Amino acid sequence: MIENLKRFREPLAWLAIALALLEIGLTAWRLVTNLGQGPVTEAFQDVGGSWLNTPLTLVVVVIVLSCSLVTPALRRALVLTRVAAGVLGAGVLLTFASVLMGMWASAGVGVVLDLLGGLLDAAFKALVAATLWIFLRGVRAGRIETAPTTAPMPQLNTEPAGAAAADPEPHATTWARDEAAGSVWWTANDAAAGAPGKDRMPEVADPAPSECPQTDQ
Repeated sequence: MIENLKRFREPLAWLAIALALLEIGLTAWRLVTNLGQGPVTEAFQDVGGSWLNTPLTLVVVVIVLSCSLVTPALRRALVLTRVAAGVLGAGVLLTFASVLMGMWASAGVGVVLDLLGGLLDAAFKALVAATLWIFLRGVRAGRIETAPTTAPMPQLNTEPAGAAAADPEPHATTWARDEAAGSVWWTANDAAAGAPGKDRMPEVADPAPSECPQTDQ
């Protein structure tokens, strides 16, 4: 499932950006419609928090950043990030403008409450959208590294089956080359095992002659 999500990150990112842009367009159409039916301040108050949907804003940021930070990164990841940052930035600016314009439609304590609520909502959306701008600036300055565009290839074990059981290092002998000059060993196994060499072959007593069986003449 995770691999499928990685494969469809780009279309999902474009879809999320398109939905955010569609929401901004529909809100703008509603604002224009309200302007012809009543005061300007009431029209802006009616659309104050509708320019950007908070969950959709979070989804856009998460998907777009995953295109650059999750291996393998998409080749057009930075293009996606710039487009998303522009769309979300426009939505945030329109939200702030609508909140400030709409506060004149309230009276008394309602002005303070509407202003605080609208500004907090706009500030949160601005913080989320600013993540993309900070990311782009960090990548441009070299302080943030994106993921590689190709997935790492799995390393195959090319060693023979018996190589793991073999000793990693050969057995070292206890004698040096200079010490071995002019030395003799009784067997090759003694030399390989590092046994000290002799100046000459050791004397071995002749084996006792075996008694020959006597035969009757």
